[in-house]
Amino acid sequence: MVSNSAKRVMPQRARKEEDKEARRRQLLEGALELYRATSYDEVKMADVAERARLAKGTVFLYFPTKEALFLALLEEQLFAWFPRLEELLARGEGRWTGARVARTVAESLEGEESLTRLLARLQTVLEQNVTVEQVRGFKERLLEAVVRAGTLVEKRLPFLSAGEGIHFFLQVHALVVGLRQMADLAPVAREVHEAAPHLNPLRVDFTRELTACLTTLLRGLEAR
Repeated sequence: MVSNSAKRVMPQRARKEEDKEARRRQLLEGALELYRATSYDEVKMADVAERARLAKGTVFLYFPTKEALFLALLEEQLFAWFPRLEELLARGEGRWTGARVARTVAESLEGEESLTRLLARLQTVLEQNVTVEQVRGFKERLLEAVVRAGTLVEKRLPFLSAGEGIHFFLQVHALVVGLRQMADLAPVAREVHEAAPHLNPLRVDFTRELTACLTTLLRGLEAR
């Protein structure tokens, strides 16, 4: 039998958890808004707190470092993208080819510039200055998501053997990192290209190049 005092404590506890999650949500949304408007290097933790309308010290109660904050932001965006991709891979009718899978993966990342830019910083920035527990939790979730998506790709493409779907997504990651960095021109480089249109063949269209690279990769695997 639950005492009256316990009944009073439980709602308070629930409200506190809801408040904590609401503040965490505010901080993540504030960080994302600033990141989209500027760049990772320009975002300051104090600015995130101000954008979220919270005290400066509050941000550090939830995210001890800037890297921890942005790793959490990447995690949120990445694990929202995977289910969308899985749905696209699961529902498509007709015959699937390597080119179709390549196009589906690349097009699923259209409009996901924040996600792909954060992925490009994962190993070199975001996995630095964070706790072992945070990275381990992220990696465990990532493995589960990659296994699910990789298994769907293997079902769509019978020429892939068991486990090759996982390896395919490791290669997707590598291509996303490289192509995103190439596609994002620095202000000076952008000015040069605008003044010298004949240099435009050197510019990278992220979605088009990712589609082409993944298509070539899968054709090679099919031709083995």
